Amino acid sequence: MSYMPKSKSDVHVTPDRVYDLIRDEWGYTKEDMFDPCPVNPKCDGLKIDWKDINYVNPPYSNLSDWVDKAMKEQVLFQRKSIMLLPSKTEQLWFHKLIESGYEIKWIRRRLKFTNNKHHATQPHFLVKIE
Repeated sequence: MSYMPKSKSDVHVTPDRVYDLIRDEWGYTKEDMFDPCPVNPKCDGLKIDWKDINYVNPPYSNLSDWVDKAMKEQVLFQRKSIMLLPSKTEQLWFHKLIESGYEIKWIRRRLKFTNNKHHATQPHFLVKIE
């Protein structure tokens, strides 16, 4: 069994490469999407109503709640969300996404988040919840 050190921070600033993938895959730019989970939040994105199109790079310590919130926003209000998530295929939230049939875009090569010194320790994917 291998050991993966826990990140010292829950803040991983999205690199431009991810926004380029979103634009190329689904036609949305950074400006088109509301971010309910910004780096320096003024409110709790889990407790507010989201907009029609959202981009979510959630804190990794609380992924399940953010996935549940995105799915709820879609089911109740037909709001779309594109989420950047780590590939944690053993997690219940991952299986909820797969079983719901949402579109997934796997990201090739490890991401290097804007504020991090090194590349991510795991692969990531984008999921479009609509």
